[in-house]
Amino acid sequence: MKALSVLSALLFPLALGACMPEPESPTPVLPPPHAPVVAPPVAEEAAVPAPSDSSAIRLTTFEPTTNEIYCSFHRPSQGGVLGERLFITELAGVPAPAAIGLEGEAVSLEQVSKTETGRTKIWNYRNTERPIEVELQLKELDDGRDYQSYTGTIRITDPVDADAINIEGMCGV
Repeated sequence: MKALSVLSALLFPLALGACMPEPESPTPVLPPPHAPVVAPPVAEEAAVPAPSDSSAIRLTTFEPTTNEIYCSFHRPSQGGVLGERLFITELAGVPAPAAIGLEGEAVSLEQVSKTETGRTKIWNYRNTERPIEVELQLKELDDGRDYQSYTGTIRITDPVDADAINIEGMCGV
């Protein structure tokens, strides 16, 4: 008897559902035939400067293509966190090859000159394929047995004379 009451408790809602028709789904509201159809507004795309526009050249962070880094310069640290890496030199080679980031890509550089004026070291590098020239002006901070710390600026000098960016970093192993 108990099994019959359980079975009827399960079947009763099903039987009721079969007797009651499904409620009709709401019909979509259509605009009157004379109303124009308006498309949603489309955001205009921002104007992107052409790649040949030399004013668009700017230093960016990048991933070096080597692990053998001798000098590494980055934006100044904030709150103990290193800023974006902007310039490196490699261990191998005399003069050592260097690299910067342009639009997020590593661009190799060759040394043009290294001079010293008073306490300021001036390093100039270039890439002839891309044509770009970069200048670093550095002041020594402290040195250790195997490294030298610097602070200074880096800027693109050709094809545009860009604003200097503050950097810090070190050379050594």
